[in-house]
Amino acid sequence: MVLSVHQNMTDLPNQTSTLTATPDSDIYSSFTDAVRKLDPSTRISDLTLRVNSTRAWLNLTAAMNVTGVTHTSGDLSVVNMTWRAFNMSADLQTGNLSYNAIGKKYLRPVVDFYVNASMYEADPNATIKAVTFFVNGTQSVAGADAANHVGNTTVFDFRSLGVPLERWTRTYSVSNNTTTWRFAPGSVLAAFVRAQKLNQTFEIFSDYSYSAEISVLGLARASGNSLLIDLGTGEKEWIMSGVVVLAIVLAMAAQILFRMKRKAARLGRR
Repeated sequence: MVLSVHQNMTDLPNQTSTLTATPDSDIYSSFTDAVRKLDPSTRISDLTLRVNSTRAWLNLTAAMNVTGVTHTSGDLSVVNMTWRAFNMSADLQTGNLSYNAIGKKYLRPVVDFYVNASMYEADPNATIKAVTFFVNGTQSVAGADAANHVGNTTVFDFRSLGVPLERWTRTYSVSNNTTTWRFAPGSVLAAFVRAQKLNQTFEIFSDYSYSAEISVLGLARASGNSLLIDLGTGEKEWIMSGVVVLAIVLAMAAQILFRMKRKAARLGRR
């Protein structure tokens, strides 16, 4: 998973951290609780996070091993991918940076300020006017709705990935015998505020989106939340290809032979 947040609503602290989760850490328990809510048999290990933040960007890379989700059924390996749509609300921190509950920690206080400004309550808010709030790109909403929208945003929220796997884009590569699914759910957070101050119009925004990719070795298909992988993919794939090629060659040979016989018959009648 590689995740990025881009915003200019507030200044994030400049920080780079590599975190290795131990079984007794808040990170480990938060991830474990989140995936087990969807699939109690799931186990995670070797969880590491790399966190990099600048004033306007927050980049996260997470890696972990997931076990307890695979079983064999005949010639198929069945992988339960229900856990992929997990959601975490915990305020995970490293140093002075909150890297999960970004909405509550950083974004909502700013939007609340402009909600108050739109009501002309007091200085310096009274210097700000014509405040408009947008979510999902261009949809204008009430200030309170915008505040709730950004305030509930967390980085580790993958509920959008709950779309059935057969609706993801699937490709199979013959060269490396790999099946891949890709899905881009669109923006998780797309919000901005437009306002006027001293007769100048300005905008502040926050945008968060991600895409997902699942790649498995072998020829596989998807059904609901499961991946079905042929355990004999490599050998069977080439055998089937050989059968198809052989059938084409035999059909061509039969056609050529048939034409030769017809030609010999015509020559024999002369």
